[in-house]
Amino acid sequence: MKKLASLLALCLACSMALTACGNDSNGSGNGGQQPGGNQSANSGATSSGGSSATGDYTFRTSESNRVVTENGTFTKDQAEGPVLITSIGQSADVSMLDALMKKAGADYTFNATASAEDAAGYKTIILASGASSKGLGAAGISQEDELARAEAIVKTAKDNGITVIAAHLGGAARRGALSDQFNDMALSCASYVLVVEEGNDDGKFTDAATDAGIPITLLYTIADALTPLQEIFA
Repeated sequence: MKKLASLLALCLACSMALTACGNDSNGSGNGGQQPGGNQSANSGATSSGGSSATGDYTFRTSESNRVVTENGTFTKDQAEGPVLITSIGQSADVSMLDALMKKAGADYTFNATASAEDAAGYKTIILASGASSKGLGAAGISQEDELARAEAIVKTAKDNGITVIAAHLGGAARRGALSDQFNDMALSCASYVLVVEEGNDDGKFTDAATDAGIPITLLYTIADALTPLQEIFA
């Protein structure tokens, strides 16, 4: 019961934080859609597993099937330490990822504004991708400088054989023109993808994972990321 209560508290904290940052402008023009799960996207759930379709995309996750992994698996052995968590886009999602990794009991370093030189010292990097104008402003970083930092980190990862996990946890609010520049960078060097499925309603992340032949884990809400993170990093 204590463990269940703790998990429920984490879910509530994630939900409250994401609601608070859901109105961030990221140049996406997605009309104030909120992150944090498939509640709206899955409102047309069918009786066959609770999935629903948006255009040509069919949702895999549901309230009763919250974590779905495709294209194989990403194992603990592949996430060699030391591990770095950083943001590309400076959204609040990176702080949620930090909280979940702490909950998972992982050994890692958190630096939301890590440089490419910092990144070179790690074997595994988790990139929390998605832009937030509020987050960029709070960090005192321009869009141009953040894009340049992200490009340098991606180049460093590729040049040094660093394992990259692309984590897109903000749902629909972290999609759009600016956010997708960061999402594309993360996907270009990823060995594994974690995505809250609401942010994949056009199949962007599943298509990229299939094309690259890498595993992808689809999450019903951001709090459901705890399950794969525990499996990989606990």
